[in-house]
Amino acid sequence: MKEEIKRINKLVAEGKISPEDAADLIDAFYNAEREENESQNPPPIPPEANQKSSDSGESSSGHSKPYDPFQSILDTVEKLGKEITENVDWQEVTNGVRTNAKKGLDALKSGLDEISKGKINLGWLLSTSTREIRLPLAMTESQMLRIENGCGNIEVSTDTAESYVIAKAKIRGATPEDAKAKADAYSLVVDSSEHAVDIKQPQVSGLEVELKVVIAATPALEIKSDAGDVIVRNTQNACRIRSTAGEIHLSGLNGQIEVVCDSGDVSLRNSESTGIVVENKAGNIELTGVHGNMNLRSSTGNISVHASSGKTVSIEAVSGNIFVESNQPVSGALNIRTVNGNADVHLPDGSDARVTVTTLRGVASTDIELTDRAQNDQRITGKLGAGNGSIDVSTVTGNVSLSLKDAQAMNTESETAWPSGPEL
Repeated sequence: MKEEIKRINKLVAEGKISPEDAADLIDAFYNAEREENESQNPPPIPPEANQKSSDSGESSSGHSKPYDPFQSILDTVEKLGKEITENVDWQEVTNGVRTNAKKGLDALKSGLDEISKGKINLGWLLSTSTREIRLPLAMTESQMLRIENGCGNIEVSTDTAESYVIAKAKIRGATPEDAKAKADAYSLVVDSSEHAVDIKQPQVSGLEVELKVVIAATPALEIKSDAGDVIVRNTQNACRIRSTAGEIHLSGLNGQIEVVCDSGDVSLRNSESTGIVVENKAGNIELTGVHGNMNLRSSTGNISVHASSGKTVSIEAVSGNIFVESNQPVSGALNIRTVNGNADVHLPDGSDARVTVTTLRGVASTDIELTDRAQNDQRITGKLGAGNGSIDVSTVTGNVSLSLKDAQAMNTESETAWPSGPEL
């Protein structure tokens, strides 16, 4: 499935399929493939699969590969234009995949072939209508702001004058009249209690909403997004985000920060925190000008930390490079591990810690003078200062390096005005 996932990610990058639909499709493919493998009867091999040509699926060993419906689906979708694929009901696609691996995928491929050949009129799929709503928000510092959005971007920022929310809704209908009726009936859901203000969407099919929230207070935030980017600026409080697919850009926070993302890059800048937790299954993680204890994990993606520091820092990657540039000497715990990738760490002078730098298949190096230094090509140990803290950097496959960075240069970098994420 690795190749299929790469192709699906490319479709997302080309705008032919949304991140949410891609995540659902990957999940459905995995489940369907597992069911197919568990079946006693292998899928039939069509006659064209036996043709001796580069297009027939012949393996290098001279034997024909079995018919792969997953590949057929992706082959077809890649040939479709963006204006067609963005209007395909991908929920029906994934439901078909989950229902029956072979039967569902073959039926889907046939339908997509009809679309690509222009035999199906997609005019009804193109029927959309829009509506914009602006509502005032009454918030206090003691209330939490909770936002839920199924499809669409979310932006939260602060303003000293007033608090309000703007919802730009786009609704798809079976006909232009149906789409307009749905748009006219659309209403943003805002509930307020003693402890929280909740912003949610009604249960309407074919709904996509861009949310812009401006708050005069600085409440703690809790955001749930299924498909879309999340941008939070200068709220100066705690923030918790759960995202299925989409980029996340955070800046100007102060408090506990927790981000769990299935697919999409995560950036955090110019923030103070008592504790930072970022978990990402697919995508890069970047921190700049951030101070606080950190726990960063990525399954597939690079992790980079610039001009930042924390008493306890733990960074783990399965497949990706790790780059760390601390603007304070280490006296606590700095633990960095990656399975498949390089680890590159830069520290200012004055750290007080035991040092271990290791790699199983690669080269370990450091230009720092260590007390009690012991070294070979793949492992370096020693001590900085009294050795009260710990610096442990390791990888299985990749190179590992530990070096000094001028502290004054890093302090200058931390004062740089970093961009706060894209506009919606």
